[in-house]
Amino acid sequence: MQVKIFHGANVIDSREVAEMVGRGHNELLKSIRNYSDHLAEGEIPLSEFFIESSYKDSTGRELPCYFITRKGCDLIANKLTGRKGTLFTAAYVTAFDEMQCAISARNTPELENLSGLASIMRAVDIPLAAQKADPETRARQAKLLMDTYGVPRVPDYVKENPWQLSLYNTDFSEVQFDAQD
Repeated sequence: MQVKIFHGANVIDSREVAEMVGRGHNELLKSIRNYSDHLAEGEIPLSEFFIESSYKDSTGRELPCYFITRKGCDLIANKLTGRKGTLFTAAYVTAFDEMQCAISARNTPELENLSGLASIMRAVDIPLAAQKADPETRARQAKLLMDTYGVPRVPDYVKENPWQLSLYNTDFSEVQFDAQD
């Protein structure tokens, strides 16, 4: 099963779905038209589930088909039971998830090293600082960026206590400092 992008929507061709669920394509088209009528009655946009299209068969005839979104696959899968329903659900969920991962990977800037992340963090922090954002807001944004790019961080990087400031959860209360003049 292959997910494609059609006008910005991730879709699967109805011919593939018919094959996957073990039904004739014409039979699936009847079901989709029936679902479409119900969606129209409920004033639910059809394009969120099914997008009308066509294809040319081996003889050159233009025949109808649908591009089916993830919501459309959910609708079809909810009508199926047993082994076929389970296998179809597993296949389309996997296919859509793989497509989403591929899209996310394309849209995520590549970081060759931590200096790339530092540049992104500075670009985000400069406007926050100019807007006089509080330190907690700026720290949350830094945490979000580190989490987004999978950069490990020390929990409770800076922890404030009433009588001390500890970095990396280190208790400095017993540290002796030498006074130098």
